[in-house]
Amino acid sequence: MSKLNDGLRYLTLGIVAVIGMTGVIQARSAENADIDVRVQQRELFLEAEIALKRRQLDDYQRLREALENYPLAAYLDAFYLRQFAQPEQDAEVLSFLQAHPQSPLEWQTRAMWLDKLMAGHHYEQFLRDYDAPGSTRHQCFAIYAQLATGKGETKPILRLVNDIWLTGESLPDACDPVLEAWQNAGLRTDDMVWERIALAAEGGQHTLIPYLQKMLPQPMHYLAEHYRRVRRDPSQIADTKWLSGDYPAHETQIVAYGLGRLIWRDPDVALRVIDALPTHINFSAEQYLQLRQTFAVALSLKGHEQAGRWLARLDPTEHTDVTLHWQLAEWLRQGAWVQVMGLVPRLPDAQRESGQWQYWFARALQALGHEQVAKQVWQRVAQERSYYGFLAAAQLDQPLTLTKEPMVIDPEHLNRVSQLPGVQRAFELRALDRDLDARREWNALLEHVPLADQRALAMIASDWGWHDQAIYTLGKLGEYDAIAQRFPEAYMDDHQRFSDAAEIDVNWALAVSRRESAFRDDARSHAGAYGLMQLLPATANLVERRDVSTHELFNASYNIRLGTRYLADLQRRLGNNWLLATAAYNAGIYRVYDWLPAQPLEADRWVELIPYAETRNYVKNVLAYQQIYRTLRNENQQADVFGELVPMQISIAGPKQ
Repeated sequence: MSKLNDGLRYLTLGIVAVIGMTGVIQARSAENADIDVRVQQRELFLEAEIALKRRQLDDYQRLREALENYPLAAYLDAFYLRQFAQPEQDAEVLSFLQAHPQSPLEWQTRAMWLDKLMAGHHYEQFLRDYDAPGSTRHQCFAIYAQLATGKGETKPILRLVNDIWLTGESLPDACDPVLEAWQNAGLRTDDMVWERIALAAEGGQHTLIPYLQKMLPQPMHYLAEHYRRVRRDPSQIADTKWLSGDYPAHETQIVAYGLGRLIWRDPDVALRVIDALPTHINFSAEQYLQLRQTFAVALSLKGHEQAGRWLARLDPTEHTDVTLHWQLAEWLRQGAWVQVMGLVPRLPDAQRESGQWQYWFARALQALGHEQVAKQVWQRVAQERSYYGFLAAAQLDQPLTLTKEPMVIDPEHLNRVSQLPGVQRAFELRALDRDLDARREWNALLEHVPLADQRALAMIASDWGWHDQAIYTLGKLGEYDAIAQRFPEAYMDDHQRFSDAAEIDVNWALAVSRRESAFRDDARSHAGAYGLMQLLPATANLVERRDVSTHELFNASYNIRLGTRYLADLQRRLGNNWLLATAAYNAGIYRVYDWLPAQPLEADRWVELIPYAETRNYVKNVLAYQQIYRTLRNENQQADVFGELVPMQISIAGPKQ
């Protein structure tokens, strides 16, 4: 509660100029009174919500009157309108929408209101209150309402269906009338049907394909069936009976899609197929470039013997960041320093000047005996606050560059932004543990306020201890030098206590928490990891030797205790090497075992050879964050993170330090 109270003082009083002891006492009394009022208002708000849900309207009205100045009163009004507003009450609804522009309250209430108008076929009101683009249902009904009310010429209105049609997913039933009118007007073409089939096949809802197939002329039906088969099994492109040549461009499109998937599933079959295609399968320049890029990446990731051949087929200007990485990895695996040094000058400017390529250019120079030139290149890279900047500084055995520019915002500006209704609502929603709604409010603010106000929002979020929002906002704004806000010592007592207990570097634990969730205690990943340090339930069960609930993993202190213990266990099982343990925390220990080379390899080269881009970038980020935390916390007595990394060698026999 103390953090909320501090934030509330900041919200309600702003920056108070104290000119005497009497003023201090009065200010503190006012603060305490405001806090007491807010606590009472929260309780009344919750009671009013219950009364609304139970339709006890007399009790609700009494409670609502007592909450006139409470920031979340508008949420009660929105709830009331969603439940009870009728089309004849449009003045009340419109007044509410106008009072809360560009906020979740506005778009959630508008969506409900439009649904009610749709249900009653109130065309004029719908068109007046519709705010494009809206949901697909609302887009379709807006077209239908224009037709029903004669708001323009029919064909230009129906052409609005074109953009709605082009989706790989099913369209809602509300679109059926306008789709039928669109078709009857002759606006649906075979090309548009084919384009939607391609969208459905290539990542969309493939069960749509038989439905769409019927809309094609009979001679084209085989194309839709072939697309559907290739979606289910890309090796079907090897069956030449589907490649009759009747529609060569369409067949080529299917083959290009299938090869792009088959190379990942069965590279040897894909390589045989692409060399034995019928002559009428002629890839466009764009299709062939995309295939070469895809083959180069897939074969490299799988360590296939043909990887180098496909990488060599790409001109320096045809590389993506991904293919360039794998070209680098291929040469680093071979120790082909001449090739590394020769490629860098031919890269496009953005890539050539990046810290990554400049660092490896210097490494190649060093390996080829050009020590002094290498040092000059590293000297430039070492000015960066990044993984490669820190590596370069370690190669030079010089102090790190950690530029720190404190966020300076005028107190009056901060106070003004803190009083914005969305800010006030977000604070109260957090106080009620309604984090999803709080984030919606905050994100709506970030989308619509000026850049200067966004900077103020980042500072306010940081002051509240809402670290993930502060970090996200500063990253979005490119405020990378606001180190104190971007790398807070969040949950420091817990990180220190449990890191000490696990006998690991607390800066390492902080770096992992920063990378995993940006210190968001209710974080949940698509992979099913939970909490501050993003633990899988299975991992938590293993560490704790009992079933751990999701609810427990959302407890920050408990999550840190398990996360630090797991880091320590991984480090112990991997030869007491924290670099390998960092990779294992992301990818799993058995994958890291598979990635250990038979012959000793320098750690910086090993990191670039990690097959998974996610894990590779994860390791780089955690190492950089760990270094930043060590530097920020002035722990000069500890060994430099990258000073340990540069001489380290990795092998299947065990890491050598």
